Amino acid sequence: MSLSPSAPLPTAKATESTRRLVTSLRGPTFNRRQMVVLTLASLVGFFALWELVTRYLDVPSLILPRFSDVLAAAPQMHAEGVLVPNLLISLQNYVVGVLISLAIAVPLGLVVGGIRSLDRIVSPYVWTLYTLPRIVLMPLILIWFGLGDTARILLIVLSAAPAVLVFVMEGAKNTDMSLVQAARAFGASRRQLIMHVALPNTAPFVATGIRMGVSRGLVGLFIGELFTAADGIGYLMLVSSRRFATPRVYLILLLFVAFSVVMVAATNWLEKKASKWRPE
Repeated sequence: MSLSPSAPLPTAKATESTRRLVTSLRGPTFNRRQMVVLTLASLVGFFALWELVTRYLDVPSLILPRFSDVLAAAPQMHAEGVLVPNLLISLQNYVVGVLISLAIAVPLGLVVGGIRSLDRIVSPYVWTLYTLPRIVLMPLILIWFGLGDTARILLIVLSAAPAVLVFVMEGAKNTDMSLVQAARAFGASRRQLIMHVALPNTAPFVATGIRMGVSRGLVGLFIGELFTAADGIGYLMLVSSRRFATPRVYLILLLFVAFSVVMVAATNWLEKKASKWRPE
């Protein structure tokens, strides 16, 4: 189908009208400060509604305790000396597991994704690990490594590393070969190719992989601590649930959610920075 030569071309005025229409459909836009205020206001409203519903509708505390009771559980657990030590244990295991995952997955993904024949061999195994539910590996991990930190760190690595590896491999495969050829034509060394061509092109994929790995690593941490039942935040939640201490269970859940939100926000910021680094 061909366009008629007499057909009117889109003008700048029409384009501006379209842009205004799209903006109006999206609704009002807010700057960063306004978004922070709105987010805090929504959180305050949510917790206030939680308190009012549980206080005046006689909701059983075993199902949903009052928010004030959940907050009161924090100083109680701190006074007992169980909150901070278990939080630090979970944080330590998580950081170690994620760092090991990045140390393995990023360089391996760059190598595998950059060599087509190797990619065809390794990809099926990577995707199998990526899609496999981590919980099915826990019985074997417990048999091999027992109930210590090693088992939990290994589960974090098995949860986070495949996610990072998948995206880094994809980024390495999508490197613009015309840029590589142009750099070689100007006499670029291998180091210069990596620093000025490969890394800028793969950086957004690496950042996305880190974001996925961070979130999946949190799931691995929680599953590992529930199964090992030795220490950590998951163990503390398990003990609290067995004692029917529902406010403590909700407190631990809120702490876990808050940490997850912080980590995801940090990796989203990293992903945006990496996307700006990529050449157009």
